[in-house]
Amino acid sequence: MPSRKPTPKAPRWGRGEFVRDEPRAENPLVYRAVLPIPDDEQEQMFAGARSCFTSWLESKGLATHLSSGVHRLTETYTLTVTDSYDTDGHQTALRLRLRESKEDRHEGTWQTTLTSAVDRASNTAYVGVDLEHYPSPGRRQVTPVPPRLVREILDHFTVSDGTIRLTTAPHLVRSDSVGLLTSALTDPTRGLPLVLVAEPPNDDATWEKLLTGVVRNLVGIASVFRLEREAVPAFREAAGDRHDVFPGQIRTYLPGVALGSAEDGRRHRLLTYRRLSDPKFRNADIRISRYPRQHAVTTPQPALLAEPAFPGIEEVLKDLRAARSQTAESSGNETVDSLRAQLSTANETIDKALEELSEAASARDLAERSRRALDEQLREATDRYEDEIADHDATQAQLSALRHQVAVLQQRLVEAGRAEDAYTPPAEEPAPMSFAELNERVQERMQHLVLTYDTSKAEDLDDDIKSSTWASKVWDALLALDSYGACSGGEQGFDGTFRDFCEASPQGMRTYPVTRVAMVESESVRSDKKFRQQRMLPVPSEVDASGKVFMEAHIKIDSKGRIAPRVHFYDDTAGATGKVIVGYIGPHLSNTRTN
Repeated sequence: MPSRKPTPKAPRWGRGEFVRDEPRAENPLVYRAVLPIPDDEQEQMFAGARSCFTSWLESKGLATHLSSGVHRLTETYTLTVTDSYDTDGHQTALRLRLRESKEDRHEGTWQTTLTSAVDRASNTAYVGVDLEHYPSPGRRQVTPVPPRLVREILDHFTVSDGTIRLTTAPHLVRSDSVGLLTSALTDPTRGLPLVLVAEPPNDDATWEKLLTGVVRNLVGIASVFRLEREAVPAFREAAGDRHDVFPGQIRTYLPGVALGSAEDGRRHRLLTYRRLSDPKFRNADIRISRYPRQHAVTTPQPALLAEPAFPGIEEVLKDLRAARSQTAESSGNETVDSLRAQLSTANETIDKALEELSEAASARDLAERSRRALDEQLREATDRYEDEIADHDATQAQLSALRHQVAVLQQRLVEAGRAEDAYTPPAEEPAPMSFAELNERVQERMQHLVLTYDTSKAEDLDDDIKSSTWASKVWDALLALDSYGACSGGEQGFDGTFRDFCEASPQGMRTYPVTRVAMVESESVRSDKKFRQQRMLPVPSEVDASGKVFMEAHIKIDSKGRIAPRVHFYDDTAGATGKVIVGYIGPHLSNTRTN
C-alpha cells in the first residue's frame, strides 16, 4: 500500500547533527584510589607504603630498589623513587612510580604511581594509587583490574570511607544489620559509591562468580555490601520504593543518598536479575565497575596528594654543577689515582643525571599526551554544557508557557463550577529509570508501535552515567511516536510526517521537540554502502519480504559525545501494520563524521 506521507528532502550538514570526526584522545588515567590513613597509623605510613610496594614488585618477579632515583629494572620496567622532606628533616611525601612499556606487543605503556603525603599540622595523610594507560597508536584503551598494590595497602592499613571500612571482601548484611546498611547509604561523609548486591532467590553459581568479579574490580574505589536474601524485605521497607532492590539485583549508590526522593532515586543505577542473567550481557563485572571508576578518576584529588613538593630537574642540574666544580678545581698536587677517582665520581654523576633526564623526557611526553586528552575532555564537556544550557532554556520557556496555560484553564474550570477537576492531577506513570526498565514496560504501554529493536543494544546504554536521563528522553520520544501512530492510523488520520505532527502539536497529543527529529539522513550517508547497511533495520515480513528496510528517520536523544543515542523508526501508519515501527535504540550509528 503506497504511503500518503510526503517524502522529505535530504538535509544539509548542520551543527549538532553529526558527531565530530577527530580521533578522540582518551584520558590515560584509568584507575585512581585515594586512601585516607588514620591518625594512629600515620607515623609508619611511609614505611608501610614502601613495604606494600616492595611486596607488589616481588609478586611481579622484579628486584626491589627503593632508594631515591631512577632504576632500570628490566628492558621494559622502569622504577622512579622520589622523597620529599621539610626543613626539619621530616619526610612529607613519597612517590613510587613503575612504568612498563609493552609497545613490542602493541599494548602501549602502563604507569602505576603510588603517592603518599602527610600534613602533620592537621593530622591528615593519604596514600593514593594512580594507574595510567597510554595505548599504542591505533589501539583503544582497555579497562584493567585494579592493581594488586591496592589490595596490599588495604590489608596493611585501616582505611575507611565515612563509617565504612574499605576491604577486599564484601560486607555481609543480615536482617538484624539492615540499619547499619541504611546508615552507610545516607552517611554524609561517604565519598565513594556503595554497591549493593542482593542475593538471588535461589543459589546461583553464575551469580556468585559475578559477585567475585564485581568485588575484584571495585577494590579501593567503592564499598561492596552483600544483602542476604532473607534481609531483602527489611531493606526494601527501610529504603523505600525509590531506592530498594529485589533479590538478585545489583545497585550502585552514589554519595549523597536521599531516601524517599524520587528524583534522587534516578541517580543510583539498578541492574535487574533478568539483565544480569542474560547471556548477551557480557563482562557484567567490568560494566558494573564503570560508574565507580568514572567517579574515581573525575573526582579531584585532595590538595595534599595533588601538589606535593618533590625535587625536580633543578636537583639534577645542581648535582651536575657540583660535579663540574669539583673536577675544575685543581691544587696541582693531584695524583693519577686521585684524578681517576674524581673522573669516576663525575662520570657516575653524569650517568645518573642522564638517566634522570631521560626519565624526565619520557614523563614529559606522557604528560603531554595526558594534557591533550584533558583538552579534549574539556572541549567535550564545554560542548555538552552549552547544549544542556540550550536544552534547559528551551525547557524552561516551554514550562513557563505550560504553567500559564494550566493556570488559565484551571481558572476557567473554577468559573464553570468544576473546581475539583481543575486541581486533580491526571494519572501519569513515572518515566523509567533505566533502559532495562523501559524495555519491560514499553510493550504493554505503546499500542501503536511495532518494536523490532535489539533490546540488549538499548540496555547497553545503561553503562553510561547519563543513562537515566536518556531513558527518560527515549520514553518521551516513544510516547510521541505512539501518539502519532494513534492519530495517523486510518484514512482520516493526521496527514503528514512525524516531524509535521510534532510541529503541529495536536491538542492533547504527546509530541517531541522538532529540532530533535530528522526524517532523512544526509546524502553522504544514503549513498555510502557501509552506513546504509547499518540502517537496514528489522521490520515485519508483511512490510518488506526481506525483513529489513532502510530506516533513516530518527530522533536525536543527545547531540554531544561519542554515544549520542538515537531512535530510528519507520512510518508504516499508511502501510500493512498501520503503526510506527521502531527498529533501533542505541548509540549514534556511523556516518562520515564518526570515528
